Amino acid sequence: MIGRVAPLLILVCLPRLVTSQALPVHSETALTTAFEERGLRVFGMVGRRENLTVGVTSLVILPFAPHQRVTTMVQLPLVYKRMTAASDSKQILYSNVGLGDVTVAAKWAVFARDRFGGTTRFAVVGTARLPTGTTDATLETGDLAPRPLQLGTGAFATGAVLVGTAVRGRWGVSADVGHSRSAKSGGYRFGSVTRYDVAIGVRFPNHIETLRSRTLQLYLEWNGSVAERDRDGALAVQNTGGHVGFLSPGVQWVVLPQLLFEGSVQIPVIQDFNGTQPDFAIRAAVGTRFQFF
Repeated sequence: MIGRVAPLLILVCLPRLVTSQALPVHSETALTTAFEERGLRVFGMVGRRENLTVGVTSLVILPFAPHQRVTTMVQLPLVYKRMTAASDSKQILYSNVGLGDVTVAAKWAVFARDRFGGTTRFAVVGTARLPTGTTDATLETGDLAPRPLQLGTGAFATGAVLVGTAVRGRWGVSADVGHSRSAKSGGYRFGSVTRYDVAIGVRFPNHIETLRSRTLQLYLEWNGSVAERDRDGALAVQNTGGHVGFLSPGVQWVVLPQLLFEGSVQIPVIQDFNGTQPDFAIRAAVGTRFQFF
């Protein structure tokens, strides 16, 4: 009996294992199965821009997958921002923590060609960012804190991403390009953002022995974005927008077919800002994903 059931279980669960090397840490993927459906992801990232520290811990819920090519997502970010004195990092000038802007999304794999040990997919992702984060935080002086220090943007935003993913054996590659546009908030509009990502992943070991085999995925990603200047009324805000690009090595450890742990660092390579803006330092991220059968 066990000998008959085991091959069936392998066929059912194999997609969860063979596609694990196509789940980049930062980039989008065209997959709508395995860890991209009916599950949870907790992901935390922290980084600095001179004397400003920003930390974001996101709870990503994948609540509904009406079809094997369609999945949905809700991202709830807990945001922490702290600004210290330029001459004394222990002197805190501003600190705030709370819910940021919630994002909802839906992904549709418009093309899918599956094969044993691999797949080729193209997908469209539609996103909507809701203005749930507060925008009325004040400095110690009682003045309204600048927009970069607020937990939210105060504006609704929509976006779309085109993404392709290919898996061949132990190798996986994904590439995406997307664009998002924000509505006005009190006459102020954040600049439109175009993102582009490329991610390559490789799985160790090469061959999966059983459903309980623990695998390690190594990733190398390029994550870039080009933002237009913000606008305040009819005027462009000079010290906003620009082109940034990060080289992002990462690792994932799949301990069970439905559980993995992941970590990554993002190294800033391109920082071509408009006007005068603080540079990014290296950013670190860790997380875990769990998928319900």
